[in-house]
Amino acid sequence: MNITASELTKWAKKSLEYMGCRLNRVNNIPYGKRKGTIQKGWPDLQGYTKTGQYLGVEVKTIGDRLSPEQVDRLEDIFLCGGIAYICTDKDNQPVLIEWSKMKSLQSTGILKK
Repeated sequence: MNITASELTKWAKKSLEYMGCRLNRVNNIPYGKRKGTIQKGWPDLQGYTKTGQYLGVEVKTIGDRLSPEQVDRLEDIFLCGGIAYICTDKDNQPVLIEWSKMKSLQSTGILKK
């Protein structure tokens, strides 16, 4: 049984908050007459560490892939000194993978080769 995006998001938020981070869920899905309000590519969770470092988390379920805009945004966060994570499902367990370890992302299928 695969873990849902909602479950992954809740797990990532709770895990990072336990480590002292402050996070907010960014929801850009249009609903009814409400339009999305942010540019494409921004992470699902955004916030900061207890030392003030920017933090972004993109949530991806099994079979999901990062869009080019998401790749650009996560790389930009990393290059600007922030911390970027992908939260996904590995062996039916939620995991956080640091963007700085991109090589390990290749095997997950999240990044296009």
